[in-house]
Amino acid sequence: MFEITRRHFLAGSSSIFLTTGSLARAAPSDELRIVALPSIFADMYSALGAAYQAGHDVALNIDTSIREDETAVTTVLRSAMVGELPDVLFISPNCLRVFADRKLAQSLDDYQRNEAGWGQSFSPAVTRIGRFGASMHGLGFAVSMPVILYNLDLLKRIGVSEPPVSWEAITALGRKLDAMGKGQVVGAFMEYDNGGNWTFHCLLNGFGGRILADDERNVGFVGPEGLAALGILRDFGACGQARTDMSRDQARQAFSAGQIGILCTSSSSYAAIAKRAEGQFQIAMRPFPVANEAGHLPAAGPISIMFSKDREQRQKAWEFMKFASGVAGQTIVATHTAYLPANDLALGTEALREYYASRPNLQALIPALSVMGPWEAFPGENSVKITTVIKNHLASVVLLKVAPKQALEQMGRDVSDLLPLH
Repeated sequence: MFEITRRHFLAGSSSIFLTTGSLARAAPSDELRIVALPSIFADMYSALGAAYQAGHDVALNIDTSIREDETAVTTVLRSAMVGELPDVLFISPNCLRVFADRKLAQSLDDYQRNEAGWGQSFSPAVTRIGRFGASMHGLGFAVSMPVILYNLDLLKRIGVSEPPVSWEAITALGRKLDAMGKGQVVGAFMEYDNGGNWTFHCLLNGFGGRILADDERNVGFVGPEGLAALGILRDFGACGQARTDMSRDQARQAFSAGQIGILCTSSSSYAAIAKRAEGQFQIAMRPFPVANEAGHLPAAGPISIMFSKDREQRQKAWEFMKFASGVAGQTIVATHTAYLPANDLALGTEALREYYASRPNLQALIPALSVMGPWEAFPGENSVKITTVIKNHLASVVLLKVAPKQALEQMGRDVSDLLPLH
């Protein structure tokens, strides 16, 4: 059985139920089982399901009880062993490889080819984000990008009116803010404990590096790009983060309370942070700098993956996935979260033009969609374990316990030991 879902059901969780069905038992043939991450956007998934049901005669059972990707991956793989997979999973794109490698994710190539006028309804990013190897195994649903939040009131206190645009200037500003705060304000904080080591990927890819070598069998981060990425983490540690290390949730709350001057986070977290800070200070949001012309920012935010093996269930799953990635579904995503639409055709609608025009911080992110790219994942059975290994090394750097060069060399050895033999 789908274990986490069963546990949460029996505990009376707040998961979305659009029918009276339960994932703790086999789904009836007319019910579509959907597991949707992250749990913090349960309201958005509820609105998406309600909008779909308004025009389709299908029962939906949407479970939003899981927040972390790693938890979902472990649970889905365990459930696959007893034949209890959901029909559709919404999860971060770096997790796709795990399911594609194990032949659990269904190929969507034939479904797309059979859709007349696909290009008129879906932008290339919808299919690009969900590709693995030569096939499409997922549909892009929502885009979260790495962003920098600035407490403008604190910036004004040191005479800065415009947020900087380079890492060197950002960390220099962070040190000034930390000195001004005299221990009461952390100058700058970089979230390094995101699922899948996303922050490290963002820094590395922004400098033009890759997590894997071209052969995809060896590490690719042990080089100047990886060293530059760890150098940024060290610099944030020197901005006060090493003095007061926090989880990302604690850091977001501290920023909302005016206790952090600069916060590097994900764009999807912005709405909740801004709501808590409302009336206290002004916030500016900017995308991460891309320091190399060949660099890109890895797209986070969920994609949809199909697991259904029954032909009729697969067709139902495909129809729902199309709706979610279509203009109507993307409008719900944009207006209920700080995610940007994966299908940028939705940005051309009057509703979203007006929506973003009235929200300059979100509007400032739209140009960065052009530099969004893939979020790589490590192959093999140890991909989740590798994530933990890397996170521990990142912590040692940001806490100023280990120098970037030393950490990078050891991290390369540790990850190499966990990759499949070749």
